[in-house]
Amino acid sequence: MEWFERASLAGDDAAAFNLAVILDEGKLVPEDNAKAARFYRLAADRGNVDAMVNLGLMLENGEGIAKDIPAARNIFRKAANEGDVFAGQKLAELSAGDALETAMLGKMSRIK
Repeated sequence: MEWFERASLAGDDAAAFNLAVILDEGKLVPEDNAKAARFYRLAADRGNVDAMVNLGLMLENGEGIAKDIPAARNIFRKAANEGDVFAGQKLAELSAGDALETAMLGKMSRIK
């Protein structure tokens, strides 16, 4: 853990991602989703696509950080633009959910 942390603080995005996964899974050390989210963000900011996807999932579900669907959509978009198929699917899923919510709100306003 110490060496992953040192390497991640020195700029290694893979080390930051691996540290986040260890903290996220909670198998080798006690699970710490808040700290995992910070290291996923660090790796994602450095261009690590896998970190983008995992951070997007945490943002979507409010796991370790506040739930933030627009932020999740943005990070999935970045990963999808880098060619990640799963991120593209998540982006489409969130966009479809937004379209459905907008349609339902429009129907409800006409009912009143």
